[in-house]
Amino acid sequence: MTKKDFMNSLFRRSSALSATLLAFGISVGVVSPNAISQSALAQDSGTPASPSSAQGATTNFSDVGADYWAQPFIQALAARDIITGFPNGTFRPEQPVQRAEFAAMIQKAFDQKPVRQLAEPGFKDVPPDYWATAAIEEVYETGFMGGVPGGVFQPGQNITKLQAIVALANGLNLSSDRSLQNIISTSYLDAEAVPAYATGEVAAATQANMVVNYPNVRQLNPQQPLTRAEAAAHLYQALVRLGQVKPLASNVAATQYIVGRANNVGQTTPTTQTPNTQTSNTTASNNLVAVATSNESFSTLTSLLKATGLAESLQKRGPFTVFAPTDEAFAALPKGTLQKLQQPENSEVLMQILMYHIAPGQQSAKELSAGELKTLADRPVNIQVDPAGNQISVNDARVVQPNIQASNGIIHAVNEVLLPPNLDLSQLQ
Repeated sequence: MTKKDFMNSLFRRSSALSATLLAFGISVGVVSPNAISQSALAQDSGTPASPSSAQGATTNFSDVGADYWAQPFIQALAARDIITGFPNGTFRPEQPVQRAEFAAMIQKAFDQKPVRQLAEPGFKDVPPDYWATAAIEEVYETGFMGGVPGGVFQPGQNITKLQAIVALANGLNLSSDRSLQNIISTSYLDAEAVPAYATGEVAAATQANMVVNYPNVRQLNPQQPLTRAEAAAHLYQALVRLGQVKPLASNVAATQYIVGRANNVGQTTPTTQTPNTQTSNTTASNNLVAVATSNESFSTLTSLLKATGLAESLQKRGPFTVFAPTDEAFAALPKGTLQKLQQPENSEVLMQILMYHIAPGQQSAKELSAGELKTLADRPVNIQVDPAGNQISVNDARVVQPNIQASNGIIHAVNEVLLPPNLDLSQLQ
């Protein structure tokens, strides 16, 4: 087989696998088959970068010794052809994982059903002939990962450990049945580094024994880039959760880095997933996102929630109280502001703004009281109540339509976009 025939066969095989997930990334240019990196090709095809170097399902890598902390995870997944090494026989366990690479790993590891469809023509920065196009489409459609504002996926951006954990929790439809703050604060020394919007997913993954921390099991380091070794560990534990692989034996050294495993050696391995009451209720057709989408006044808001990935939490978690700016409220922002907020370089600012509109718990108009109300942005909004005028205000915005009920919370429409204190929109890139 010629190199050209090999590449064409590879892309045909990848395209046939499309159907399911997405979540975090960076924009790259069009990649031609001849310019694909060895790292990318190894992850996408499950074969070595060169067809002449028949590495196949090699499980013994020269840079992963028997005493390497993640060796059991790496060896097990390599044997299942979920992860692969490089033509020179290395695995590069400390190398950061890019979003596209993680999508390819997820595609190989799981067989989840699609929960949504990627609109044509797909992500702007993922051309049809890109090596991971099929994997990216699948992880998006199965709910593991999403795009970022501006209709891009950012495939070349390193994925953080937090983003990987959130992706796995979302794709496997996990939810926590204990106090979120309690799970996180008792498990991690750096619990404050977990942003409010991700506490549900992190808590659920922790409870499912899917989080692996090396060298300190109590140090999450959520914002650090995910390494290839960490990716193998988390994927293996996710497969344990699904009952597709057996838990590591208690005498294996790697188990000391599995959060909660030391206190729960008999890790459960369910053969089927049984969604709990919270999950089944909040994913119903009348969840917060579905209700907002059906309201013509919130088209801009719902678009931004979906672009940032917050929509997934608002569909599966709760209850929440959402102060939802109308389309007119977004249109009233200074000229060009909304467009800037949707640029990838301003995604963190947009996330903070959106979370500033969401408060934990459900409070109807009658239940709202004057004073500060904590939001998911870790900054409170100021509620003013005028009983005589039957009017509620949030900061300087008026509630123009209260008590829009959803299955996992309540929406109050407001006539202005709420901006966190000290946020200077003129500084947007």
